[in-house]
Amino acid sequence: MKGLAALLALDAAPGKPAERLSVLRREVDRMQAILDEFLNFSRPLVPVALGEVELAGLCQEVAALHEGLARERHVELTVGPPGAVGRCDPRKVKQVLVNLLQNSLDASPPGSEITLEAAREAGVVKVRVLDRGRGLDPAVRERLFSPGGTTKPNGSGLGLTIARALARQQGGELTLSPREAGGTVAELTLPASAGVDAASGAPAGGGPP
Repeated sequence: MKGLAALLALDAAPGKPAERLSVLRREVDRMQAILDEFLNFSRPLVPVALGEVELAGLCQEVAALHEGLARERHVELTVGPPGAVGRCDPRKVKQVLVNLLQNSLDASPPGSEITLEAAREAGVVKVRVLDRGRGLDPAVRERLFSPGGTTKPNGSGLGLTIARALARQQGGELTLSPREAGGTVAELTLPASAGVDAASGAPAGGGPP
């Protein structure tokens, strides 16, 4: 359906035909996203492939994927400095960050900013997606991690359930909390690398020599 719609769009006349095809393509994309979430939820989690990952670089990749959507919604994306190295499966972490960033974009008003950052803290690496959206009611915050829990009219309620399962599969955790002065902090905690800090070249233990 996506392929045929894309081909038809090449020759679509301006005006209503082009507009209707655009709506069709958006709806097919939405259907695919929902189906992907159901498939991810229903099938067993595939084994992780752990490695040393510089997480700010992964944040930059995820931000680049959403650059067009952010521009369309007049939201600025920023990425924190490099340096924090975690032990994780980059494919699965990327899937989690895509979900978190999409949620933040849906919640963010025009003219606001979303920040993705990674930092080492006490033997773990914390990757955060910070927005200035409307925030979350504490009464529903934890329920969002249960199947079917969503604040979106057309949401499947599986995205955060899958994201937390992926985090825990790697020995990590995923939480949501209010951000000071408004908004939400989505925080992914991952085991830190036992190797060398990517920014300073110092041992990743973070303490004095």
